Amino acid sequence: MRFKRRSELTNQKTSVDWQLQALRPQETTSDSDAPCQESLNLEQVGQKPTDCNLIGDMAEHYAVTWLWDNGYQVFKNCGCTGPVDLIAMTPEGDLLLLDVKSHPSTNLCGRTDLQKKLGVQYLHFNSKTRKMRFVEHQS
Repeated sequence: MRFKRRSELTNQKTSVDWQLQALRPQETTSDSDAPCQESLNLEQVGQKPTDCNLIGDMAEHYAVTWLWDNGYQVFKNCGCTGPVDLIAMTPEGDLLLLDVKSHPSTNLCGRTDLQKKLGVQYLHFNSKTRKMRFVEHQS
C-alpha cells in the first residue's frame, strides 16, 4: 500500500472543492472560442425562512415545546395530512385535538366540518413573535 505525501494530498481537489468551484459564477469573455455562458445568479442555498412549509413545520415544533412547557403531554400525527396535527393531554387526563396554524388570517378561515365534529381546536403560531395561542372558535 502506497501512502501519499502531504504535498500530494494538498494538491488534490476534494469533492467539496469541486462543488464549490461549480457554484462560483463563471466569467465570460466575448473573445473566447468557447460558447458564451450566462453568469449564474446564485441564491442562498437551503430553505428560506418565508417558505410556507418551513413556517408550518416550525409552528408545529414550537407548539410541541410550548405545550410541554405548559404541562401537556404531546403526541404528533405521523402523517402529513389529516384534520389533526397534535393530540395534547392535560395533566388531568383531558385530550385536546389540535390543528396548528401559522397563517395570520387563522381567525378568518374556519375549521372543516370534520374538524368541528371531532372538536379540533386551532393553536396559532405567530412566526414574527414566535408566540403561541389557542384560537377561540365560534359555536
